[in-house]
Amino acid sequence: MSSETALINRLERFGSWPWPLSVLVLIGIAYFFGLYDVLTLGVAAPAIASQLGVSATTLASVGTVIALVGYLIGAVGFAHIADKYGRKTGLTVTLISYSIGSLLTGLSTNIFEVYFWRFITGIGIGADLAIAAAYLSEMTPAGVRGRFQSLGTFFGFVGAGIGPLIGLFVIPVASYGWRVYFIIGALGGLAILYLRRSIPESPRWLIMKKRFREAEGVIGLAETTYQKKKGTLPPISSLANTSQLEEKTLPITSLFTRKHLPRVLLMLAVFLFYYVYAYPFLALTTSLLSASGYAYVASLTVVGLGGLGFALGAFLSFIFSDLTERKYLIALLFFIQALAMIGIGLKGSLAEEVFSYFVAALSNTFLATMLYVYSAENFPTRARSNGVALTDGLGHLAPIFSVPFTAALFVASGLFSAYEALAIEAAIGGVFVLLGIRSTRRVLEEISE
Repeated sequence: MSSETALINRLERFGSWPWPLSVLVLIGIAYFFGLYDVLTLGVAAPAIASQLGVSATTLASVGTVIALVGYLIGAVGFAHIADKYGRKTGLTVTLISYSIGSLLTGLSTNIFEVYFWRFITGIGIGADLAIAAAYLSEMTPAGVRGRFQSLGTFFGFVGAGIGPLIGLFVIPVASYGWRVYFIIGALGGLAILYLRRSIPESPRWLIMKKRFREAEGVIGLAETTYQKKKGTLPPISSLANTSQLEEKTLPITSLFTRKHLPRVLLMLAVFLFYYVYAYPFLALTTSLLSASGYAYVASLTVVGLGGLGFALGAFLSFIFSDLTERKYLIALLFFIQALAMIGIGLKGSLAEEVFSYFVAALSNTFLATMLYVYSAENFPTRARSNGVALTDGLGHLAPIFSVPFTAALFVASGLFSAYEALAIEAAIGGVFVLLGIRSTRRVLEEISE
């Protein structure tokens, strides 16, 4: 038995998360900042616009597009760093970029500074999410991969739930409230950057790099932690072949083989049809509700209270992610998203809008969590960060066009037409994902190598 096989078999023996819980939390925080950041500009836009001389809808749409360009650059560029130099190094670089961008957005004195620092923030967020997805996938045994990757994202998606609530209490208090809102995100990023020093490197990445002694130390930490919690170690599992872990070519070239290119194209299509509606929903809802007749505080209430669904959706993904085939669950969630978009567009009473937003938020984070789990399962270890980053990053091309299109459609035809279009896009995403591979409870090396 080769060293690679022996080490992977030891890693796959566990029936639960074998590492300290702090590792799960510190990586899941990537999703916290990702969702917190997506929502900050949309929530704060009306307050910023009144001070910097631009309409809230224009600020939210243009600022989001600029951040998305940064996201795309960061996802592809920094993910290469993670595949070449390690997941920990990649996660460090990305969080520095996010923290600097968010801090200086809060200190901006004109609209052009806001746009520039949103671009820098986007670079950091784009890569951090992709690398975190690859890292969690590689750290978790096959039988519980979906469940514990979902739990990791649950800690992160709390950000989507509390972000609008923070805005509801901070932004209206003073003229500088929106600045405090961005600075809070930056300070949180710096704190997590410090705490992440203690997380282990991905053992699968170490094995791929032939750094067996280091990989043995990391897996030994998992075994020690598991023994302290459970008392005894389970029997070592059996894995047929790990020769595919050898790094024979540049990582990204592995994605363009006959086996993996169809997966790249399919996951790209799925991400395109997810982000094409998700970003307008996340970034524009506060501004569009305000522009359609709701008072600003009422719009914040819809997003703030309805946004509690974000955390609940991530928690539900932890419970259900490994109970059924992943792609079928993802498709169902796409269709629920479509119905929720229609509900928001109908513009009912305040209570009805809160409920529709709550359902949209819940199904959105449930869906996003499953997509990050599923996308990482499609690609080989030597190119996993690149695979997730390439498909997820290029997927962000869609909202570069759909955000301003949604804003323009709202101006031309009203709230319902804008959200009806988002519903159609979500339904198409559900159809595409049904064409994907089966992955639930299968070992990564069997699925993707």
